[in-house]
Amino acid sequence: MPGLSPREFLSDEPDTAAPPKAGDVFGDYELLSQIARGGMGIVYRAHQRGLDRLVALKLIDSRQESLPEFVARFETEARAAASLDHPNVVPIYEIGEHDGRHFFTMKLVEGQSLSQRLSRTDKRAANRETRPPQNPLSVHECASLLAKVARAVHHAHQRGVLHRDLKPSNILLDAQGEPHLTDFGLACLLETDSFITKSSAAVGTPAYMSPEQAAGGARNLTTASDIFSLGAIFYELLSGRRRFWATRRWRPCAKWSKKSRCRSVPSPAFRCCSAGHGSSL
Repeated sequence: MPGLSPREFLSDEPDTAAPPKAGDVFGDYELLSQIARGGMGIVYRAHQRGLDRLVALKLIDSRQESLPEFVARFETEARAAASLDHPNVVPIYEIGEHDGRHFFTMKLVEGQSLSQRLSRTDKRAANRETRPPQNPLSVHECASLLAKVARAVHHAHQRGVLHRDLKPSNILLDAQGEPHLTDFGLACLLETDSFITKSSAAVGTPAYMSPEQAAGGARNLTTASDIFSLGAIFYELLSGRRRFWATRRWRPCAKWSKKSRCRSVPSPAFRCCSAGHGSSL
């Protein structure tokens, strides 16, 4: 799910309605199981009865339903993803409202996220400076995967969509290992200059943020911010560890701000693989 800004943790509003559970019927959809839950909403594996197909259904969190800014962000996510038609972007099927609850459905990608794939890395080794972690992907696989994601991001940029939360957990891998970009919950539409671009809060995931995104002032972001995030993902793919580690949430990295609590982590694994596979890269 997308990174969250601090204000999303400050609400004392009670949950106005219990979320649907497995077995419930939601309009034309039978909810089979919960896939994920985050600050914006809940994603279910669902069966669309009318077309007899499996889909992923995202339902806005009931605690945010009465807040116009969250409803607007939810709708922006749906519109942004629906405007794209690319084999490596999860397609949107339907956007709607049922019993006062906003939702949209999308293709169900059977598989795992890139983050889950990378979690196979030996975490003990990844936290040590003296020996490189074991990378579950070859250099060729890393480059091929990143190229496909980059083309999907370029497709979005050509249509005026900034993702703003590119990270391994927002890249789904299907049964064949093909990547699919998802979760446009922090996306902004450049042409419409949606409200989210006017915020001065830093939104996103710190380890993958560009300097300008970490500093706030989202209205000034360009496609370069997403490209920076792609580079951070590529670094992690090759080295098996993140380029930056945050010791406190929502503090820009030291490279960008003196108030930072993030540090750059030198990676012997990256030096090793780049030296031995320069031609492959």
